Amino acid sequence: MKNKLIITLFIVILYSVFFFVPIKELLIRRGTINYYRSDNWELVSKSNDKIYDKIMTLEAFIKNRYNNYFPFYNKINNLYYSSIINVDKLYLNDIYLKDNADNERIFYSDENNFYYVLNKYSKKELEDRLDKEASFYNEINDKYPSVNLALYIPLRYESFKFNNINSNYDLVNEFIKKLNSNIKYDFYSVNNLEEYSKYYYKTDHHYNSNGAEIAYKDILNMFNIDNKLEISHKDVYEPYYGSMAKSTLLKKVSDKLTAIDISNSLEVNIDDVNFKPLEKKDRKDPFYDYYVGYFNGMYDEIIYKNNSSFNRNLLIIGDSYSWQVDYLLATNFDKTFVINTKYGKWIDNDLVLKDYIKENNITHILFFREAKNLIFDADNLKVDKKVIR
Repeated sequence: MKNKLIITLFIVILYSVFFFVPIKELLIRRGTINYYRSDNWELVSKSNDKIYDKIMTLEAFIKNRYNNYFPFYNKINNLYYSSIINVDKLYLNDIYLKDNADNERIFYSDENNFYYVLNKYSKKELEDRLDKEASFYNEINDKYPSVNLALYIPLRYESFKFNNINSNYDLVNEFIKKLNSNIKYDFYSVNNLEEYSKYYYKTDHHYNSNGAEIAYKDILNMFNIDNKLEISHKDVYEPYYGSMAKSTLLKKVSDKLTAIDISNSLEVNIDDVNFKPLEKKDRKDPFYDYYVGYFNGMYDEIIYKNNSSFNRNLLIIGDSYSWQVDYLLATNFDKTFVINTKYGKWIDNDLVLKDYIKENNITHILFFREAKNLIFDADNLKVDKKVIR
């Protein structure tokens, strides 16, 4: 009898630890205590130690491999997070799952059947960060007044309005007020859950091709350029498990990866056969990153050359949000230069803007990056340090 009691207690404890939540997490989920209990999370900054960074890159590489190539591991994770959802949805609409690689919290909305993330910074930290970023764009505008400078800002609905953590939406407006009046800007934003479901993936932090079309047209409108493209959409892959599903290895929700389908005669300086193939890749591993596989733009510098005489050249300083749109924009300029400071030569070298503008006859500059980085540099990418004004 005593042995049975011990075994029962052991099972209860095991379940509580691995399939329910620690008491602290339970209190957080129920709203009894505030996750943002202090003025800030502990901030995690990137190392300047190259050896350490390479080790961490190798670790991420290995994690991706065992996530994708060991089905049993995937099944265990799927069981674990499914158990969390099944228990928590009894009293919660929004269920915390885990932190992602950027130390943001990933939640599953049981009511709306999608994942979302919450930012990791306090309001004070965000205010300081937006001040610095606004100054960065203003300096560029002041030094190069003849260049058309524009910011395109994709705002994720749930991070900036739905939960309104740390009044992020108010901070976005504060950022805009700090910009020089002649800097063009526009938001990619949605106003309700119906729009969110139409334009964003449920499992990924990117917008789908419907959202990409809006972004493309918004940017042309900022530059007062008429759209000449006939745009159609196509389905690429299904089921697609995006970035947030991949972080949890959870198959509860899936998407259909879509793309804008156009024909163009652009010349590109990239010889790599893997550069933006814009073609479906079939992989056995369910959490293969089909977004990267299809739109691959992980290069330090891409140059699109158009057989045209618009007498205008565009420089895009972007991230993966621009990958669905840059080749569309390039059809409206003689040359389009796309730079991502996370890769290649920009890791060790700075982008000297004065020289780059002069050498390439740049008439338009577009900063086209995820809102959390364009406004707050939330991932500490330090583009303001990399771009020398």
